[in-house]
Amino acid sequence: MAPNDDESVKLFLSIGLDEKTATTTINNPKVTANLTAIIYEAGVTNRCDRTTVNLLYSVRFVLISKLIDVLKLLHNWIAAVSFFDNHAPEDFKLNEFEEACGVVYAVDIEKAADEVFEENKKTIVEQRYRTNLAQLLEHVRKSLPWADPKIVKVS
Repeated sequence: MAPNDDESVKLFLSIGLDEKTATTTINNPKVTANLTAIIYEAGVTNRCDRTTVNLLYSVRFVLISKLIDVLKLLHNWIAAVSFFDNHAPEDFKLNEFEEACGVVYAVDIEKAADEVFEENKKTIVEQRYRTNLAQLLEHVRKSLPWADPKIVKVS
């Protein structure tokens, strides 16, 4: 073990992880870095109860790994943090969380663009080349709050 590994093992042991879990964890540098950051962020560098240890370990390995697959954009993550700030853990409902973070919404840019075009068709035909495309694009973006704005613009 490198000197840094010894420090990590000591830190993991100090919060109540068993020795086997602590030594196994340091074999993965990414996991070690993430768990270390979570420990310092939670402010539990001294021994804490087993429930807290399990929660910290689970947050990193279960919740974050699942959310990374689902929350693709920064504004999805911001919505997730906001959701957790405004809801007590015992009131957590997965369907409300998914809706608040945009997980359940399928993004169909072509369909949204077609709808905006149809709504503004008369104006587009009248103004032709003088049509304000930025304004139309803004309507498309507003109808797709969970779409990546860069992709909407390119599409």
